[in-house]
Amino acid sequence: MPWYSVIIILFLLGCQNIQIGKKSFADEDNFIMQGLLYEDKNITKSINIFKQLYDKTGKYVYYKKIIELTFQNKNYKKTIKLVDNFIKNYPKHQQEVFLYKIYSYLELNQPQLALKYAQDFLKTHRNLQTYEIIAYIYIKLHKYKLAINYLKSAYAISHSVDVLAKMGDVFFKYLKKPNEAVSYYQTHIRLHGCNVLICNRLAQIYKYLYDYDNLIAIYKKLYEHTLDTQYANKVVYLYLEQEQYKKAIKFIQENKLNKSLLYLVYKSRLNKKQTYKDAYKLYKYTGDYKYFFLYTVYKFQQSKKSIELLRNVIANLEILVKNHPNPLYLNYLGYILIDYDIDVKRGIKLVKQALKTMPHSKAFLDSLAWGYYKLHQCKQAYDIIKRIKSKDKEILYHKKMIRRCYDTRYNHKKNKRKSQKR
Repeated sequence: MPWYSVIIILFLLGCQNIQIGKKSFADEDNFIMQGLLYEDKNITKSINIFKQLYDKTGKYVYYKKIIELTFQNKNYKKTIKLVDNFIKNYPKHQQEVFLYKIYSYLELNQPQLALKYAQDFLKTHRNLQTYEIIAYIYIKLHKYKLAINYLKSAYAISHSVDVLAKMGDVFFKYLKKPNEAVSYYQTHIRLHGCNVLICNRLAQIYKYLYDYDNLIAIYKKLYEHTLDTQYANKVVYLYLEQEQYKKAIKFIQENKLNKSLLYLVYKSRLNKKQTYKDAYKLYKYTGDYKYFFLYTVYKFQQSKKSIELLRNVIANLEILVKNHPNPLYLNYLGYILIDYDIDVKRGIKLVKQALKTMPHSKAFLDSLAWGYYKLHQCKQAYDIIKRIKSKDKEILYHKKMIRRCYDTRYNHKKNKRKSQKR
């Protein structure tokens, strides 16, 4: 719906109450009730009833109602004639009907006539509605700079946020001057505070300009003004997009926001940074052993691998395997036992247990092959690893070592048999 239609609707709503004063004849109230009842069912009949009321009483409010109903009935040419006649007979009340004539011209696709009448009317009635409707007509005629001038005048009269929003829309959408809109919006906010409509309009422009710092700032203002969590969520998500995790956490804690947002921040940072501290915090928040496993793995990978740390990691993994025999946990514990020569046979057993659930896992097959290599069972190790196609550096290293072991032992046995034959 074009915004000038909103002006008309508000104008119509203001005309709904018929104030008649003293009765001119006994059945006047009954006539009024009938006219209003037929308004939705049979608008032509409703018009005729109000004509009778006007003929009997001469009260201008009934004439005004006839104009309104004729306009609603989309008889725009007749509406214009009625308005002209009304103004001739009731010049003091012309402000109550002038928009019907302007809007009728617009509906008849005669914007120039609408503009001429509106500008003539503005000479004696410098009000908000007239400035707004002239601005709309200029927009319809694609004369956006002229439209801005009238919207500025309307805003100067009223400081209306609706007018300001329209003015910003013209600057932003039609004149392609987002910075002009920003300037007006910022001034209004500085003088009158963060109105939801204006702050949201400003946020749209900041988003368009990729000005994330100011976008975050305006969403903070909106949250402070409304306490609506949708704006707090937007702040957090924007911080996450820019990987400003500390700022996101600080904002959540300072505003005592839902802990699920903290969970989201730690999870996002974990996906990017893979820090064991975030994994541990997530485990504390959720009780999910998946994060306890990640905490154990990342801490082991990111710390100096001392004997004490190795024991701690194995102890944590043993707890996980005992309570949740997930194949990932089984394989990781098994691989550590194999790689660090702690208990290679048990490591192989754990890896085989993991392979029952995921028999085609390259990582698990690599662990098993590495276990056999550690036991110097090179043929078994080679038979497994040669089937794995991967560019993983660790797997490629294992392949190289296992192939070397296999070739050395195979060639040694081959040469030994040749020697015996001689």
